[in-house]
Amino acid sequence: MKKANYKPLIFSGVFLYLNNKKLEIESFKKHLATGSYSNNDDNKVQIFNIEYEDNYLKMNFGEGAVGPRNPNVFNFNTKEEEPNPRQKNQVEPKQTFAIIDFNTSFLWISNSKKRSALIDLFRIYFKTAAIVIKEIYDEKQFLKMLKRLDNIKISAVPNLFSDSGTLSQSLSEEINGYEASVAALNLSYNNRITTDYLIEKVKSIFEQRNSLKSIVISGKDENNLGMLFNTEGFSRKIDIEAEVNDDEMFTDEDVYKKLIKKINSENS
Repeated sequence: MKKANYKPLIFSGVFLYLNNKKLEIESFKKHLATGSYSNNDDNKVQIFNIEYEDNYLKMNFGEGAVGPRNPNVFNFNTKEEEPNPRQKNQVEPKQTFAIIDFNTSFLWISNSKKRSALIDLFRIYFKTAAIVIKEIYDEKQFLKMLKRLDNIKISAVPNLFSDSGTLSQSLSEEINGYEASVAALNLSYNNRITTDYLIEKVKSIFEQRNSLKSIVISGKDENNLGMLFNTEGFSRKIDIEAEVNDDEMFTDEDVYKKLIKKINSENS
């Protein structure tokens, strides 16, 4: 029996609200039934497959463009170039997975850059509704939930590092000597338990946020679920190892089975 192959998938999560209220599954079923949907223009196509399971909306969608298209491909076996079998009117959609948890009104998606594609689809079928993403966690809640620290990355104009209390005056002056317009400091903690000392250090970064250009802090909560804070807001993440087929495409059933299991564990 052939051994299954697995690849990592990381889902980021945000709250999704409809007309300033949490999402309701019956309303979604009424406006957006189970099935396939597409949205395309002359150069790009988006294909959505939608299915409801219990109190979840599972969405597997792909997006592809007709160009650029190289007229030739390289054959790995023969070590030679061959004509590209993909025609000019064909696309190769890249997989994106998403799920809405109607218990919490939370949207989880494997590529956060594709959120807008989903929102655009919803707006087609909820014509009079305001659909917005809400980041409701603030710094205080982030600190309260943070139990393990993975990484801190901050950036600023070099001479502001000392003003923010992040680095000493001499180190800031040395960095400033390189004449860069922005400098970044990356600190790795490798899943370290957050002691009172580390929490105080994170607090001090938040207190000096006006002197810093950007802040990105990653860690985990008490359920070992990933947390990510940045100056754009707060989001959470879930990591899974999902099965892929011989074409390195994710198996839908395995993705959603593992994702829902993790979400249920968080909600319990």
